Formats: sequence, structure tokens, C-alpha cells
Amino acid sequence: MGLLAPWFLAGALALGLPVYLHMLRRHKNTPHPFSSLMFFERRTQSSIKHRRLRYLLLLSLRLALLLLLVLAFANPFINRPAAALAGDKLLLLAIDDTFSMRAGTRLADARSQARAVVDARGPSDRVQVLALDSTVRILTQPTRDAGTLRAAIDSVQPGDAHATLDSLARVVRSIGESVRTPIELHLFSDMQKSSMPASFGEIALPANVSLLLHPVARDAPANFVVEAVSAPGQVWDTKKARVQAVIAGYHSSAAKRTVSLVVAGKTITVAEGRLIVKPDYTHA
Repeated sequence: MGLLAPWFLAGALALGLPVYLHMLRRHKNTPHPFSSLMFFERRTQSSIKHRRLRYLLLLSLRLALLLLLVLAFANPFINRPAAALAGDKLLLLAIDDTFSMRAGTRLADARSQARAVVDARGPSDRVQVLALDSTVRILTQPTRDAGTLRAAIDSVQPGDAHATLDSLARVVRSIGESVRTPIELHLFSDMQKSSMPASFGEIALPANVSLLLHPVARDAPANFVVEAVSAPGQVWDTKKARVQAVIAGYHSSAAKRTVSLVVAGKTITVAEGRLIVKPDYTHA
């Protein structure tokens, strides 16, 4: 909402209220004839001009406060042409650090490509580094300091979660509402299909955001996932407690896999079972 927001600027009419109250407080002294002044105490009369100046200053401060409130809600900004904004961009580097990025050199390749984007940026471009898994972690504020950006990129380590692109889109939309300059979103990921939300509209981006993809998966290897786990909420008898896990393979052939149950860093049991093969790929 810009400076010409009509409903907020209509609040400028409230500036007349202090003026009206100020005019009500003004009064004129009517002179009255008196026989003798000998019973009156002599006192120094205060300066009428000084008091009038003080009241005018107080009135000006009240009007300025109301005007600032109106402008704050009107959210004024100056529209600059797109050509003037072209040299001032914000680069968002979102690095996928999910479990699948452990495969091969995917995360190392993602960090290398992110550093290359930092080195190739324009002199006036600011860069912000994000880490993406089931949530989005902001590793830096927008900065031009190459050392800070490289340190943040090198600090990204693989985790055990899966990526959710809808959470990334929400963060980018929030940034896009507060930043008036063009934004380039660079996504460094293996582009797994499991990262997509149920509705494509959940990953919609603002008009000032352009998306650049940097895929780091050169092929579609077999991908084995824990699809479901069934476990009791409370365990009273460990001999009767049972944990059941469903292990699925995407882009894989029939196979057997070993599953370990680890509690507080200690392996409780090891089981082997036949793999359920999924017909479709996990890669988009």
C-alpha cells in the first residue's frame, strides 16, 4: 500500500482535532474597572508572548505525532523504474540438506555451486543463505560480505529430514513482501518429487521473485525410504512391544534390506525383510 492509500490518508483529517481543541482553550480577558489597587499584591507579570510560543510548540508536536501515525499506516514508498532496480538484487541461496543429499557428492556439489553464485554476483547484489529440510533455517542476513557467505555455505551439513518446498515458498513470500528489489531464488537440491506439496499453488512465488534451479543429482539411483512406522506410545512390557516399519524402494528392483531399531544411541534389535518396490521415480 503506497503513499496515496485513501483510507489511511483520510486520517490526516484528524490533524484538525488538536487545532480545534487549541482554539477552544484560547480566551480573552475582559477588563473590568476597579476603584483601587492598593490591596493587590505586586507580582511580575509573565510574558504573554512566551506562553503563546510554548502553546504553539506543543500544538506543533501533537500535529507532527498524528501525521507520523498516518504516514506509518499509509506505508509510503517511492516507485522507482525497473531499470534503476536492475543493479540492486537480493540473491536467496537455498541449500537442500535433507537425508537424500548424503548420496555421493550431492551436498558437496550444492555447496560448490552456491559458492560459485556468490563469486559471480554483481557488486551491488546482496546475498542471503538458507538451509532447507522440513523447515527453513536462515543462516545469514542479506549481506555483501563474501567471507560470511562462504562460511555459512560451508556450515551446511546433511540431516535426516525430508524437504518441503511449501515451507520455502512461505519464507520467500514473506521476504518478497518486505523487499522491493528483484529477488533471485537459487535452489540447490537433488529435486526429489517427495518435496512437492499436495497443491501446486502452495509453492507460488511473488512477481518480483525469479526461481533458478541447480540440480545436483546426475542420475536417478535407487532410493530406499522408511515409508511408515507403527510403534506403541507407551511400553510397559518390552517382550510384548512391537515396532513395525514399512521400507519402500523407488526406482529399484526387488531386494532385501536390514533395518535397525536405535533408541538413545543404542541398537535394540535388527531385522531383515523383503523390499516393497514402488513403480515410479522419486525424482521430478
